[in-house]
Parts: sequence; C-alpha cells; structure tokens
Amino acid sequence: MEKSIIQFTEVLKKSERTYIPLYCTGYPEHAFMENYLEQYGIKSDENDNFVLNGKDFSLIKNMGFDAVSLWDFRRGKTYSEYTPPKSDEKVDAWGRIIKNGWYSWDGVFKSERIVKDWSKLQPPEQNEIDILAHFLAQTYGIEFVLSLPGLFEKTWQSMGFLTFSKAFRQNPALIRTVINFFFDYILDLVGILQAAGAKIFLVADDMGYNQRNFIPKSYIKEFFLEKYRIIANSIHSHGNHLILHSDGYIDNIIDLFIEMGFDAVQSIEPNAGNDIFTLFETYGDEICFIGNIDNGAMLTYAKSSEVRSYVQHLLHSAEESHSRLVISPTQQINEILKPENVYAMIKSVQTYNKSLGM
Repeated sequence: MEKSIIQFTEVLKKSERTYIPLYCTGYPEHAFMENYLEQYGIKSDENDNFVLNGKDFSLIKNMGFDAVSLWDFRRGKTYSEYTPPKSDEKVDAWGRIIKNGWYSWDGVFKSERIVKDWSKLQPPEQNEIDILAHFLAQTYGIEFVLSLPGLFEKTWQSMGFLTFSKAFRQNPALIRTVINFFFDYILDLVGILQAAGAKIFLVADDMGYNQRNFIPKSYIKEFFLEKYRIIANSIHSHGNHLILHSDGYIDNIIDLFIEMGFDAVQSIEPNAGNDIFTLFETYGDEICFIGNIDNGAMLTYAKSSEVRSYVQHLLHSAEESHSRLVISPTQQINEILKPENVYAMIKSVQTYNKSLGM
C-alpha cells in the first residue's frame, strides 16, 4: 500500500526513477465522479478515515492515482466580507472584488495603508487543522498535496490587473508591500500545515497566458524570485517538497522556477504553447514535470486511442531524456471530461509501470 507514496515522493527528488506516478489535480467534480465510478466499478474502502469535508478520497486512490491535491486549507472559512459602495460587488478575504459571483479583475489593495490594515485574511482555524492532521495520519496508499496561494496571482488579483501593471513603473513600492503581505501569510500557513503533517505543497500561481507570460520574465525575477526561494527553503528544511502549478505559457521561465527552488512544475499546457519534449531535452532531471495531458484537446475531445498513444509517447520520451515525470490532467477534472479518456490515461501509465516490473 505504501509504494505509491514512496514513488511519488521520490520522483520529486533529483534522483533516477523509472516508476511514473499519477497525480490528480484535486477532487473531481461530482458529475464526473458519478459517471466514472459507475462506468468502471470503482468502490469505496468504506473507511471514515478517508473522508475529508464530505469527500471520499479512497475513491481517488482506487481509481489509480498516487497523489491528489487538497484545496481546502488555503485560508480560514469564516471572515467578515467587506462590501464596497456598489451593491452588486463584494470583496473576499484575498482583497479581490467579486461582481455578480465572479472575480472582476479588480481588487481593493490600492494603497499601502489598505494592505497594512487588512485583517480579513486568516489561516484555517485550529479545529480545521486538527481534522487535517488526523486525516493525514490515518490515510494510506496515496499522498496528499496541500495547495498554497500564489504570490504573483494573489498580488495582481488583490490590486487589480490595471493597477498592478501601472505600478511597475509608477509605484513599485506598492507591489512590494502587497507581495510581502502575502509572503508573510504563506510562510505562516506553511508552518501551520507542516505542523499538521503536510509534506508536499503546491503553489497555485498562474503566470502565463496563451503563448506568452503575464508579465516580462525580468519582472518575475526581480519581484518574486527571492521570496519564493525563501518559501522553498522553509519547506525543504523540513525534508518536504514544493510544486508550482501554472497555467499558460511558461516554457521560457522554467529556469526561474528551478532557481526559486521548486521541485516540480505542474500543468505544462500543450495548447498554451508549451513543448514538454523540448523541456525534457533542455532540463533533463533538473526539475520534475507534472501534467501535460490537456483537459480540452486530449481528455475532452480526443479518442481514447489518441490518449493512449500520446501518453505512451510522453512516457518513452521522458525515459530517453532521463527526465522526471508525473502524469496528470493539466487542470481540475470537471464534468465535461470523458471518463473513458481519463481511464485511458490511468491505464496507459499502469501498463507502462507493470512492463518495468513496478
């Protein structure tokens, strides 16, 4: 039962590996799970220790995944919502303005004073952490990856993208103040989660659009590199591991992620312009690559035979380049994905591992 945990953890280290783990980006949407479980006869362990916030994670294990992300512990669930003057808007704990239930690409962090006085963002309460600690201690056969908020994403979202973009030239001190606010919060959160038994973390920080980065690479290096290096060191000092998730085009900033101290990078969307095969050749085993099975083109619209063929090509290319690889969807498994394509992805990896005697 423990092999998957050992293998997933080991592949995050800079060491020669042959077994290819499977990673689930989070608990799949309910409609997908209903269809998948019925179609492939996946059964629960009927073990209450695997149930967290109403979700039975033994099902994820029994689907064949070696690891899955937990997204429920990024902040406390209770906070007093700030309501701006416009009645159809609200502001969440991150400082983002929500309009009619959707993020509006604007935020309230327009001055250093607002940031310094902001008290609405708090970590999970102790009872939530106690539940997590029990869950991590009692489950087996699958590894849990704790999601963390992203420094870049939360900075621009809390400021609003227009304010954020202008501030690079007009008020870089404000950007640094917001970055420091979230940096301090993330460090505190990491300490709390590590004390609860968390060993692998994933920073969700989308830095790319289609075919390009959100901001110039030089800005990412100047404003975010050192902060992420400190966060990575705080995790590595406990013998733990850190993954970066980023949607969009990131091929040209993989070297920065390595310099920041990330053990792995997840998503690597082909449709955004990322070429994982070139990344294999360029970086070898310097960083672990997770993902590359596109939610849209591959898992929603392709034939199952095309999924199998692509996964096999990916596996053999990683082997030839001595690259560390974990197979996963690029994003969350939602209800529009074809169950037969996710099944084909999982079974292709399991067949490959069995051929190696794993």
